[in-house]
Amino acid sequence: MEIAEKIKIIAEHYGYDAQSRQCIEEMAELTQAINKLWRVCGNGQKTEKSNQECMYNLVEEMADVQIMLWQMEDLLLSAQEVDLMITKKLDRQLERIVRE
Repeated sequence: MEIAEKIKIIAEHYGYDAQSRQCIEEMAELTQAINKLWRVCGNGQKTEKSNQECMYNLVEEMADVQIMLWQMEDLLLSAQEVDLMITKKLDRQLERIVRE
């Protein structure tokens, strides 16, 4: 079974309300993982986790958020809408870089 099929089954099983709340929770966990990695690698602040553990946690949380975003896309939008917006935003940022 392909990833897209798995995403669709899970999203439709739980529905928008449950998965939108789960998405918020996963995004908060990603924020924490980014901050923890920054503290460990960025300024050497001591934590109970090693750099490697922090990096693994970051990758895990990124995957969780990506899965939830794909579910939001499946429940609310089309992949084309998201891809068009991504292209628009990337092009706009590249234009800003050229003007710097």
